[in-house]
This record gives sequence, C-alpha cells and structure tokens, in this order.
Amino acid sequence: MFVKKGWSYYKDKKYVSYNIVESYRDPETGNVRHRNVLNITSLPQHVIDSIDQAFKTGSVVDPTQITGKADLHIDLGDTVRGAGLLSVYRAWKQLKMDGLLSGLTPAEKESVLAMVTQRILEPGSKLSLKEQLSDTILSRIYSKKRLNEDELYRVMDKLHDSFYAIQDRIQKREDVSPVLLLYDCTSTYFEGQCAEDGRYGYSRDKRWDRYQVVVGLVCSTEGVPLALEVWPGDTADKSTVIEQIQMLKERFGVKKAIFVGDKGMYQETAIEEIEMAGFDHILSLEWKKQRKQLEALGPHQLSLFDEMGVIEWQEDGVRYIGCVSELKRRRAQHIRETGMQRAEEQLAGIAATARKGRYYSWVSLRTRIKEILSKEKVSGLWRIEIAPLQDMDSPEERVRLDLTFEPDEASIEKRKSIEGKYVLQTSLDSEEYSAQKVDEHYRGLMKTERAFRHIKSYLKIRPVYHYKRERVRAHVLICFLAYYLVKKMELEMRETCENREVERVLRHWDKLRISHCQMQAGDHSCEQWDWALGEEGRKIREEISSVGWWRSVQAYWRGLRKTLTG
Repeated sequence: MFVKKGWSYYKDKKYVSYNIVESYRDPETGNVRHRNVLNITSLPQHVIDSIDQAFKTGSVVDPTQITGKADLHIDLGDTVRGAGLLSVYRAWKQLKMDGLLSGLTPAEKESVLAMVTQRILEPGSKLSLKEQLSDTILSRIYSKKRLNEDELYRVMDKLHDSFYAIQDRIQKREDVSPVLLLYDCTSTYFEGQCAEDGRYGYSRDKRWDRYQVVVGLVCSTEGVPLALEVWPGDTADKSTVIEQIQMLKERFGVKKAIFVGDKGMYQETAIEEIEMAGFDHILSLEWKKQRKQLEALGPHQLSLFDEMGVIEWQEDGVRYIGCVSELKRRRAQHIRETGMQRAEEQLAGIAATARKGRYYSWVSLRTRIKEILSKEKVSGLWRIEIAPLQDMDSPEERVRLDLTFEPDEASIEKRKSIEGKYVLQTSLDSEEYSAQKVDEHYRGLMKTERAFRHIKSYLKIRPVYHYKRERVRAHVLICFLAYYLVKKMELEMRETCENREVERVLRHWDKLRISHCQMQAGDHSCEQWDWALGEEGRKIREEISSVGWWRSVQAYWRGLRKTLTG
C-alpha cells in the first residue's frame, strides 16, 4: 500500500486529494494495477505525511507528530451488497414508489421497500427477511425494528388497507390511452389448510392436494401490471371476468377498451358483460370449440392458414379469426410425438401383462388404456383391439386378453393439419381492425402470461405461508409491486439491448459489493464506505454504465453513504 496524491479542478480552483492505494497484479494481463482503499484527505497534512512514511519505511517516522503514538492500524471491515440493491433503490426512487404508499408513514414505507427488495433479490419468508438482508445497506441504515417480523406483519396489515388505492394510483400514472387490456388468471397454493380464502380448485401448479387462491392480473399493452384481484381458490376463471370488467369501469373509469382474454375466460355471459360495459373483446375459444371450428374447415381453408398466416370468416353474425403460430405448431408436434412414443411403451407393457394372466378384465383394461392415452394427450391417435384369449362370462371377469394396437395414420394426419392453429372471436370491426391486427393484439396476452411466470419463478409468490385473508392479499400485492418495479427496469434495459432477465442481472450486480475501511493513526481516525472494485467489480460497473445507470446509482449511493457515516 502507499499514499497517492491526486487533484482536480472545479471552477478554476484546484482540489487536492489523498488516497491509500493498494497495488495488485491483473491475473489476465499480468499488468500492475491500483485500487483505492481509503480516502484520507480529511486528515491533517502532518498525519498524511506520517502515514506516507509509514508505508515507505514500515514504521512511523515521527511518532510525536501524531500525538506520540506509533500505531497505524487499517481495518478492512465488513462488505455489504451492493450494486444490485442500489439499482432497485434507484428504480424505487425514480418511480416515486413512496407516493403510491401515501397511506403509510415514512418508517412503514421503509419496511415495504425492504419486503419488495427481498422479493426481487432473494425471495423468502418475512421471518427470514432480517437474515437475508443482514449483509445489505438497508440493514445498516434502517432501525432493527423495521426488519423485525412482527413489524413487517403489522405493516402488511396496514398495506392491505391500501390494496385498491395503490392500484388506482398506478393506473393513473400509466398512459393507457389506446386501452388494450390484457387479462389472465392464475393460482398459487398454500402450505397448510388454515388459510381463510384457501379452497381446493383448478390448480395451474398441479398441486391438487393444496389449498389455493386465484389471482387475476390486468396488464397494459407493454405488459406493465395495472390491476390485480385475489379470489378464493374455488373461483372459476369465467366468473372473474365480470368482476374485473366492473372494476375497470367503476374504479378506473375506463370507458372504451379492448378486452383480451384466453380460452379459459370464454363464456357467453362474460361476453355480454363486456359488450354492455362498452368494451370490445378478443377472446380465444375453448380448445374443444376451437377444434370443432378447425375440423369443420375444409382442407383448402386450412392450407390458407399456412399460406396467409390468418384467415377470417363469420358465423351467426360472429367474427372469427383463424391464426397460425409456428411456435405453437412446434410445441404441439413435440407433445404429439413424445406422447405417441410414451404411449407405445406403456401399451406394450400392458399388452404383455394382459396376456399372462388374470390381472385385467376387458372393462378395466379398456379404462386403463383410456387413462394412458388421455394423460399422454394422444387420444384418438391409436387403433386399439382387445380380444379374450379364453372364455369369459362377463366383461368384468379377469381373464387373459390379447391387446393389439397401431397408430391411426388418418387421425394423425388430421391432428397435424390443425397443429399450431387457433381461433379467436372478436367484436372489432373488420374495416378498422384487420385480421392481422386482431392476432397481434391477442399475442400481446403472452405478456400477461409471462408476468405470471415471472412472479412464480423469479419472485416466488408460491407457496403462501400466510393464513389471514388480509396478509395473503398483502403478500400478493408486494409481489405485484415487485413485478411493477422489475417490468419498468426491464423496459429501460431493453432500450440498451440488455435482454437478460432483470432479476438475474440484479443478483449478478450484487457481486459488486461496498466495503467499509477504517484507519486509526494515533489519535486521528477516518472511515470510508466505497466500492470494492476488483476485476469482477469493474466488469459489473461497465455493465451498469452500458445501461446508463452508473451515475444515478452512484448519486443514490452518496446519499445513503451520508447516513452510514453519520
């Protein structure tokens, strides 16, 4: 280490600075490089000179100049996270999130920020929050009470009181003038069976053994979350549409909009409610109705899908749009091919078992085959024949059976002809909205589906450990606020061609940590919190600079540093 003198000019005035600097060798290039350890400009000049001599000679040259003590002690203390957390803090401040929480005190807003930050950087329970954020700036600048679980629960109860007010403020903040409302539902399950709104229902998580709640989300055209609602777990998707329509009209004052929903929302009463509210709609039909519509089309019409991408027709005064997606086609092909392979393996095993002895009756074997084909999603694609190998008195009697099976090529070709194709129903006028435009609007629904995947995978909304209704809803609201921050940061990052998931980026950026350094030279001391800029840290700083955030992150860090150093 050594003392390095530097200077800068501001308004024709020269400013001198002194830093303790450490030398190290770049492992990649072998070049000697320097990193700043501590700024000692605030110390008296004679102490700085003595420190300089101490590094050069190994002992303090004139101990009397630093109050007669020859001690020179540098303590490289704790390090805290980091650039990722400060990027979240930057987004929180720039989006004026405190304004959305106007019903809470400044101290309670700090607790909400801590919970949202935890959800983005290291999702976990409220009980684990204090421990998970123990190595962050927040644990240093907030009082211990702010991160205490009892206080967090109290703040969640109060946050629930603003459940709708916060959404109203977000909706007013966002520009939804060409209103395209993307709506979808999902479910999230509980651990335990004591939740007040927990019910058994259709589980998107395939956890039929768990209580759940249903969550509905409305997004803007860009995929920014605008509104959400939480219902008991046995609520059908179709019944949520009517409530969301009333909410958009009464609470948000939306008078004209295009309501985009998926096939699970399709219901005649829901469509009537949408039209009565003055909204247009784009809805995907339920799959059984889609297949019926597609199979009713002739080979020539189906071939137009592949040639034109979209076709449209009217039936009983309703406008239908037929669309094709290469992604959906490849996915359907993969499901069919893997399903046929797995079904063949299982059928072969059952056939061998059935020939050996009295394990299956004719009825039970037929039922078992039906279960397999249904599970593998290849029902109707096999020719199945079952013949008894011995006399039987009834189809329920267990006897030796001969099972033969082969692919039904005609049915397979028919399935291939509709793979990747889907049908939309819309009330939009064909002169104002072409079939291609309708399909484009519907594809925007993927942004809402992606939001749910994001909330479940990265923000880990599930499983829910709260039991009280208010806290369950507050938990969902915290995930909603976290995704709102993430989506806003994502839109900003995409403008600089940064296409990685925001949470992954932020968690990587947290490797650029902030270190605490304290020096004691006799009776004089100084301390400093600054970036621990090693090789990895410099690369991360370049990444943050490439998205245009470094200067603002630095500015927010300087403001927090004043709190740390008192």
